[in-house]
Amino acid sequence: MSESIRSIIAISMLFFLTACGTYSDMGYQNGRFYLQAEKIPVELDAAFVTQKRTNFSSLFLQQNILRLQEGNLVVYENAKTDLSYEFEPTLTRIIEVIFQTRKKIPLLIKSHIHAYHVVLPNGQVLNLIAQQDNSQQLKLLYGMSTLQFNRILKQLDHTAPSAHYQDVLTLYQADHALLTQWDDMKVHFYPLVVPLPRLMTGY
Repeated sequence: MSESIRSIIAISMLFFLTACGTYSDMGYQNGRFYLQAEKIPVELDAAFVTQKRTNFSSLFLQQNILRLQEGNLVVYENAKTDLSYEFEPTLTRIIEVIFQTRKKIPLLIKSHIHAYHVVLPNGQVLNLIAQQDNSQQLKLLYGMSTLQFNRILKQLDHTAPSAHYQDVLTLYQADHALLTQWDDMKVHFYPLVVPLPRLMTGY
């Protein structure tokens, strides 16, 4: 299949999903962090601090540390598999593995956007938003205060419940901001990613 045909198909799918109200995304561009669930966009002013890139061969990880207007840091992670691989576990299981969670409390699920309280191994509670609308990419945003977290949730869905925990882990030092534990053992031997089925990769 030519690259132009692939592009046409991808654009057509984007329009289709948007029209059907199932489109979701999150990302960072030009000093703005954005989330979108269905037709509802949410934007945050966020200054770029630093970035870390890791290549696991079958998985490419980009971790961006951003500073919000209130002064605290958030981390935006974009994990994308090689074209011939996909994530194997469910989203909730991936979160359990990379954060080594003791507990997860779901607060909102809307068009592939998932919001959680995550209880870390040390007992601290982390506010987390995850987005995954296909098996080859996972995006995460974490480190928001509960006030910031609730503001985002209510913009995405005015009926969303308020966050339960007020005393949460808020990030201020870039050196200690990256909380996920991606490594070769988890990626390749857990495994977090597996080869696509033969039917999809061709003969």
